[in-house]
Amino acid sequence: MSKDSLPTPSIPQRGPLLLLLLLGMALLAFVLATKARELGLEQTRLRADANLSRYIINLQHQLDRHKDLPRLLASQRQLIRLLQSPRDPALVEDANRYLAWVNHTMGATDSYLIAANGITLAASNWDQPRPFIGNDYSFRPYFQQAMEGGIGRYFALGNTSKVRGYFFSHPVTVNGQIIGVTVVKVDLEDIEEGWNDPLQDILVMDEDGVIFISTRRHWRFRILSHRQGDPRRAAARRHYGNHARPATAGSQSAPMPSAAPSGADLARIRASQRYGDAPLLPLDVIRRQDTPRGDLLLTLIDQTPGTDGLDPQQTGHYLLLSRLVPEAGMRVAVLASLRPLEAAVFRTLAIGLTLYLACAGLVLFLLARHRLKKRYEAELQQAHEKLEQRVRQRTRELTDTNLRLQQEIEQHHQTQNQLIQTAKLAVLGQLSAGINHELSQPLTALRHFADNGRKLLERGRHEAVATNLQEIGALAGRMAAILQPLKEFARQGGDNRRQTDLRRLRQGVMVIMGSQLEQQHARIDWPKDMDGIRVQGDLGRLEQVLVNLISNALQAMAGQPEPRIDIGLGVGATRVQLTLRDYGPGLPDAVLEHIFEPFYTTKSTGLGLGLSISHRIAQSLDGELAARNHPAGGALFTLTLNRAEPSPEPT
Repeated sequence: MSKDSLPTPSIPQRGPLLLLLLLGMALLAFVLATKARELGLEQTRLRADANLSRYIINLQHQLDRHKDLPRLLASQRQLIRLLQSPRDPALVEDANRYLAWVNHTMGATDSYLIAANGITLAASNWDQPRPFIGNDYSFRPYFQQAMEGGIGRYFALGNTSKVRGYFFSHPVTVNGQIIGVTVVKVDLEDIEEGWNDPLQDILVMDEDGVIFISTRRHWRFRILSHRQGDPRRAAARRHYGNHARPATAGSQSAPMPSAAPSGADLARIRASQRYGDAPLLPLDVIRRQDTPRGDLLLTLIDQTPGTDGLDPQQTGHYLLLSRLVPEAGMRVAVLASLRPLEAAVFRTLAIGLTLYLACAGLVLFLLARHRLKKRYEAELQQAHEKLEQRVRQRTRELTDTNLRLQQEIEQHHQTQNQLIQTAKLAVLGQLSAGINHELSQPLTALRHFADNGRKLLERGRHEAVATNLQEIGALAGRMAAILQPLKEFARQGGDNRRQTDLRRLRQGVMVIMGSQLEQQHARIDWPKDMDGIRVQGDLGRLEQVLVNLISNALQAMAGQPEPRIDIGLGVGATRVQLTLRDYGPGLPDAVLEHIFEPFYTTKSTGLGLGLSISHRIAQSLDGELAARNHPAGGALFTLTLNRAEPSPEPT
């Protein structure tokens, strides 16, 4: 078939669809960008507003701590006496030391006393290299406000210390006449340094827009104006006055300065020496834009000072929120960077357009799939039936496997219980050997006393016969006591409600291990204070645990001329702790990790069940069995059991 004969109707059909998809993508991009920017701007504004409130509260709290201190100082008699006799050296020294003590106690930066002529008479930094004493502060607005009878609040760069601070002042009045002024300076550096949000900058400005506090050091003493041509600038000037007096609590909030201060304003600011010789240059704001909520978007050029001059210019976009703090006579602003907003808009566009393209591709795919659906419908149905059959078959297999697994678990529990009983019967052999050894001596004595009794009867010595019968009875009781551990140890299950006296436990263990201890010439040092101490658990299972531990200890010390095992006792209010230490080579770290696992053993003989069974017995008694190495050498096993209240041993 030639190229001219190929079908072409699909080309014009796809053209409108592709054009429609492109128009939809453009519209979606516009809507997503607009909504993402609005949402991101609102989130940025909320976060900035919250941080602004937090900073203002922190700032007000810092200032409120010291606002009443000048009024308190103005009532102190030693300061009043100095104002009345300014040339008395003793009064000067007394006032200096008092101000230094107050300054240290209240945490202020500086405190000082100014005479009515503006000369400082006493200061808390009287012993520093550059004290305030003798300086003339009559030009300061806070001094002038106090001399007019008001309360001065003012922030500026220190004329002597060159340290930024906030000044509180109060007149000293005697008989209705102002004779001096008390001043307290508060350092605001800590509030500035405590700000740690890299995406938001804090600015504190005066009524002229001069930045006094900033998280960017190179923005200090720069000027940030608000809207060009704002008609409220004159009202703001009237509101603050020539001496930067703070607004009263009921006054209207003054707006930010609309433009950079004029030459006359700059001359007035420099004349007040408020910021020393700072050049007071404006920030390079190149664009302003109002948001629908009435906030301000700023674009400014910033040059960060580097080690070799200024770094290259950087253009930053910010959201500006500000509030007037009337009582403090300052405006606090937050400049929130819009870089996260731009990144969020880009991410939203990327995600939205990706989803759109995916949906468009899905639509195209569904259209193509619809054409092939009928062709493969039968094959899909057949594959579906085969899949369901395989699922049913797999489900049956999993069900059968689960049943077999449950049966194996049940068999495992039964086997484990049988192994425990088998281990007990294995130890029972040792117990039988010990009992055989212990019974041989009483049986010999019984035979001896019986023979003597018969001879004494023939001779008519009845008193001696009675004595022999008493000895025979005592030997029978001893033999019954020797056989009691065999009865207790052979029981199938234990009763956790039973109580065991540690003295009986020691006797039973020594009966079981007696012959083995004699064969190895071994010695066990038991604690002397075991009488009257009872633990929860039956005697048979506790004997099994101690017999396993002692047997392992004797095997670890095989070949030593005089093996020794130390058993310690610790008694608490609710728990009793038995420690068993041998003097063998100790336990390697690799063995300690698996020592209580079933069938784990380092011996050529044995099943590795003794310690595992002992560990399980301790847990079944609500106790604990632990192993470690003693610092001085050898292995140390600790058996912790519940202490039982003294009660008669159940029969």
